[in-house]
Amino acid sequence: MSDITQQKQQLRQYLTQQRQQLSKADKQAFSEQIVQHLLPYLERKGVQQLLVYNALPFEVNTESLLSLTSIECFVPRMLQDTAMQWIKVDKSTSWVQGAFGVLEPEQGEIWQPSAQQSMIVCPLLGFDRQGNRLGMGKGYFDRWLADFGQYIDEQVGLAFSCQELPNIPVEQHDVPLTTIITEKGIIHVQ
Repeated sequence: MSDITQQKQQLRQYLTQQRQQLSKADKQAFSEQIVQHLLPYLERKGVQQLLVYNALPFEVNTESLLSLTSIECFVPRMLQDTAMQWIKVDKSTSWVQGAFGVLEPEQGEIWQPSAQQSMIVCPLLGFDRQGNRLGMGKGYFDRWLADFGQYIDEQVGLAFSCQELPNIPVEQHDVPLTTIITEKGIIHVQ
């Protein structure tokens, strides 16, 4: 196991504990504040397509974003080979429990690169102000961004401020974010 892999595992344990110390009420309040920072940002950026994760109980809650009517929303569906595809969702979407207990769209239009202004919203376990993101370690988002990131106008991470670190160790395959939003506000990566 490489030094960086070992460092990341230790950071994941630490950050998981940090996040677990937040009460359910704090997670909900902070999630609402994060969404309130994100909504005007989407409008300012002219986002037409939003690729957004469906949150696990310990992540920033994104449920309210899935009902936006002025923007096409896409949610990931995990595939067998640790890949994912993004499915368009709306009020009529049928949901099934997928990988890791996350609700995924059962079927729907698959996101394709287009000329529309697009943004991906990524979950994360930790972040630094250089835009480095520490995920859960499966690599779904990094692999997808390596293939399709060139077609996405902005890559945003949503996190609670307790998930910030001075530096996240990075490997060649790690894809940085352009923006991070916490309950305290918007962090633009330099």
